Amino acid sequence: MIGGWFKVWLFTLGGLAGLAGSAVAAVALVGVTMPPEKTVAGDRLLLGEIAFIEVLDQAGRDLAEALGRVDLGPAPAPGRSAVLRRDEIKKTLLASGLDLRSATWNLPAEIKVTAGENAAVSEAELKAALEKYLAAIEPYQSGRFELVSLNLAPPPPLAPGPVTFRFQPQASSNPVNISGHFIFSQNNRDVGRSRVTAQADLSVQILVAARALPRGRELAEEDLTLAFLPYALARGALTDPDQALGATLKTALAAGAPLRERSLGRSFLVRSGDIVILIARQGNLNVTTTGEAKADGGLGDIITVMNQSSKKNVRGRIVGSGRVEVVF
Repeated sequence: MIGGWFKVWLFTLGGLAGLAGSAVAAVALVGVTMPPEKTVAGDRLLLGEIAFIEVLDQAGRDLAEALGRVDLGPAPAPGRSAVLRRDEIKKTLLASGLDLRSATWNLPAEIKVTAGENAAVSEAELKAALEKYLAAIEPYQSGRFELVSLNLAPPPPLAPGPVTFRFQPQASSNPVNISGHFIFSQNNRDVGRSRVTAQADLSVQILVAARALPRGRELAEEDLTLAFLPYALARGALTDPDQALGATLKTALAAGAPLRERSLGRSFLVRSGDIVILIARQGNLNVTTTGEAKADGGLGDIITVMNQSSKKNVRGRIVGSGRVEVVF
């Protein structure tokens, strides 16, 4: 095919090398083909982004890379188009100082270049990302939550092309109030951040009275149940029935009232001679066995327990009725 945009401009008297007064190369190391239209990203037009540059011989690899970096000028504004003419491209190539004789060229008379629209991220996308982040951490993971407000600062300017983002939290003592930044990345590089604040309607599961309980009652399993309560009402409440079983109430509790440690009177959860569950934790490893308590104790007390397997005495903290965690 000789006519039209696909005319092959070899480095002869009618081609690029002819303009430079050069001879034809014995072997073409690189082939360069430009389409009549191309959509690009970025603020500069590089030959490698507009043309298909093919390495025809391994000796041409460096030349192909250098040709790809040839700057043909500024890109049009996002969403706009510009026309590159073959003669203008030739002049830029000849001025590059590269070995143009070692390539073959397929150039249209004109190339329409369109700059892609700047990337954009919607508020809905950011909200969904924040919800996904929260759902994977405590106390949201085991609780129930809903974002009731979301305030986002404008995102940084984004170039055309794919964009990724991640949430980076700011430390807070109250999980109802969330703050941090979204970090935006393009081409595997962070390009900016946007501050975010949010408020969550958060409920967490805690221990509550299963029915009205009088003062002085020694708590049994049927006196207790787990329920979800708003975080503001649940703060400081116990979460494990073993933390309360066998304890005596210092004050009366209405049905559904949160059970807190200050509501419990001093009572022994372990008696000397009791066979208890002995728990050893190191990192993510939990090991349980049985042991014999050597002293009476209440919640949080440290007592001696004889490991029934090894017959060795260990020190442990009482964490519930009949449950002792080894202290290392």
